[in-house]
Amino acid sequence: MDRILNNQYPIVCIVALSENNIIGDGTKLPWHLPEDLKRVKKMTIGNPLIMGRKTYNSIGRPLPGRANIVLTRKIDWFADDIIIANSFYQSIQKANSWIDKNFDNKEKKDKNIYIFGGSEIYKIAIRYCSKIEMTLVNTYIQGGIKFPKIKKKEWKISCLEKKEDKVSNLSYSYWLYTRLV
Repeated sequence: MDRILNNQYPIVCIVALSENNIIGDGTKLPWHLPEDLKRVKKMTIGNPLIMGRKTYNSIGRPLPGRANIVLTRKIDWFADDIIIANSFYQSIQKANSWIDKNFDNKEKKDKNIYIFGGSEIYKIAIRYCSKIEMTLVNTYIQGGIKFPKIKKKEWKISCLEKKEDKVSNLSYSYWLYTRLV
């Protein structure tokens, strides 16, 4: 696993969560923020996404323009147009291979491997992430799936932008966590 710490491409967690760390209910996000979804697409397009099987099932289809790597313990699980991995290490290897196969050296320097959820995948991956791209939604959700607690002293934390969604009346902000140690 030490090889993951020094991975060729940065491993970046991308997440939207409530003030009390809720990321969903196990089947969907508890909010709909179109601007945030556009931002996520813009950041992740042309990069590999690593997600758990339940997250993939909640999306219901591969996200276009990205390698969709689904991490699952189910050996016989299958879906069209995705890459299956049965361990976190294997998912990182497959993400590295996908980048190497699809991009020239100049393009590779801007590539990231995005950790896309859910909770179990975040728990495994967070220690290997050099950054967290976070959307913090200013709401409290009763019950649901939580993002793992992180040790804030290990990160430089920057608020990038504050937003408001006129349709849902939810305010939210974009945060960048950059690992210090």
